[in-house]
Amino acid sequence: MTDEQAVRLAWDRIRQVISRSPDAYPPLRPPAPASALGAFEEDLGTPVPQALRALWAIHEGAYDVRDRGLRWDFMDGHAFISLDEAQQIHRSFTVPLNHGLFLEQWGRAWDPAWVPVTSRNDRTMYQSGYFVDADGRVGSWDDHSLVAARHPSLAHYLDQVADRM
Repeated sequence: MTDEQAVRLAWDRIRQVISRSPDAYPPLRPPAPASALGAFEEDLGTPVPQALRALWAIHEGAYDVRDRGLRWDFMDGHAFISLDEAQQIHRSFTVPLNHGLFLEQWGRAWDPAWVPVTSRNDRTMYQSGYFVDADGRVGSWDDHSLVAARHPSLAHYLDQVADRM
């Protein structure tokens, strides 16, 4: 099975959970157009891993819906983000001015090939989230730590999300 097929199967599990209680989850965005993914890659200066391309081809994240100040974050307490949000997060982590901050905070700099897929946002800064690396593994970050390969694949991460929904 390819990475893309595994992502689609894992996402189908998530979709089934959402379909049983649609009011409990944020509305999902339509698929990301291929042209938008191309522009995103050009701006980042790195290719989007195939598994993440497959996910964004299903839905380009979820709409940011807040109720009484709370955001509906269903992917391990994180929001499934759009290309624009991923681009903003990536840019904030890769701007040279911030390298020293992240070296001190995490003991290493953000790898430009890491592409954010989820985040927790308190409207002041991105506090934590998950990213996909160039090899398709999923890592995580927060204010205190960075784990480069928490899940062996995006499909594995999505299966874990589905298990906890």
